[in-house]
Amino acid sequence: MLVPGWSLIYTIRGCLEAVEKAGGVPLLLPVAKNKATREDALASVDALIVSGEVLSVRRNVLQGGNPKDLSAQNPLRFANESDYILGALERNMPLLGICRGLQVLNTVCGGSMYLDDIHLMPGRGNVQHQQGNKPPSETVHEVKFVPGGALAGLTGQSEARVNSFHRQAVKEPPPGFEVIARANDGIIEGIASSRHDFVIGVQFHPEVLPDPVWGKLFDGLIAAGKRYKETNKYFKEGYIWEESK
Repeated sequence: MLVPGWSLIYTIRGCLEAVEKAGGVPLLLPVAKNKATREDALASVDALIVSGEVLSVRRNVLQGGNPKDLSAQNPLRFANESDYILGALERNMPLLGICRGLQVLNTVCGGSMYLDDIHLMPGRGNVQHQQGNKPPSETVHEVKFVPGGALAGLTGQSEARVNSFHRQAVKEPPPGFEVIARANDGIIEGIASSRHDFVIGVQFHPEVLPDPVWGKLFDGLIAAGKRYKETNKYFKEGYIWEESK
């Protein structure tokens, strides 16, 4: 619930519950104006979730004339997300991007986006990518996991059903990333870095889906966080992210 006149920083409760269930301790990082504050905040965690945002889709994509690119929709949030993401990549810190989090990860690392409503694009079939007022725990379409990809490896499955709350989508992933899941219409539903221990982005919201298969994704994130903490691979050669030119 939003309170008029009060600026709130919040995330989806399901993210906190999924992290706790997987054995982690959930902490909310600040949306800070000071870059140094972001750096200090990132240093306090062992893994990062870049969460989704549903309301901005309605405000910024559905209404004509409003900006569609991620940075213009919410500049302060985008600045924070960018710093947290790039800082995590530099450290080889485990990272999970969810919905908008996937899209920001893709953008800041040099990937391209479909900015217009993908429902209006020809050849997309009957896959429903925006389920509107349906409960987030309800699935609306299937995704196929790429054999040998991170999601197939973590879940032990080749496909699963997901929810969907997006109108924009990844067009091409960044250099050093691979596609790990697609919807039946070809839309990218998951990407992963081939240069890092655990950097995954998914277009749906696994944190609110009841299928226990998605617990394995958060189990993988927490396990990677423990490896990161134990080995402290901070700025180790071979793990430094080089931004695309």
